Amino acid sequence: MRRCFFLGCALAAANGVQALAAQRVVSLGLGGGVSIPQGDLSNESNTGWNALGSLIVSTAMQPLGLRADVAYNRFAFNSATQTALAASGHESVGSLTLNATYRLPTPGTPISPHVMAGLGAYRTDCSLGSGCGAVTHFGWNVGVGTKLYTLGFRSFVEVRYHRTSANGSGVNYFPVTLGLLF
Repeated sequence: MRRCFFLGCALAAANGVQALAAQRVVSLGLGGGVSIPQGDLSNESNTGWNALGSLIVSTAMQPLGLRADVAYNRFAFNSATQTALAASGHESVGSLTLNATYRLPTPGTPISPHVMAGLGAYRTDCSLGSGCGAVTHFGWNVGVGTKLYTLGFRSFVEVRYHRTSANGSGVNYFPVTLGLLF
């Protein structure tokens, strides 16, 4: 009887350690995808691409988390803008944002949906130099996403709306990102 008790305690402890290892307090996320320009930006640019690096802090017991993101988005000028400027080029937006996250409860499933919102600094630049110099302004973002735990990989997919300004016009875009968590 005593051996069964100790064996049961050992199995419970091993299972608890394994569950804690899967629930990381700090994670690193790397991803990329497409960026869809909106508003003034869509009048001069085509759909572009993005790269994202994230430092994610969360707990297993609380749904709230904190996340720092470094992102780069690049949009090629459309043909009308290239004709008007007599040159080809692109506009880019680099950002550093701090976001609060709220994880929606989904116990026992391989997905973990979340919503996020945050503020940050956005640096907008253009490849042509003159007439579109680099400027840095504050902006905000909101989005939805989910972490996926399938096939032994920790991954995520998300879509966000970013809003800032540059040279008197609004810079708005939707990056759709797919990435891996480490």
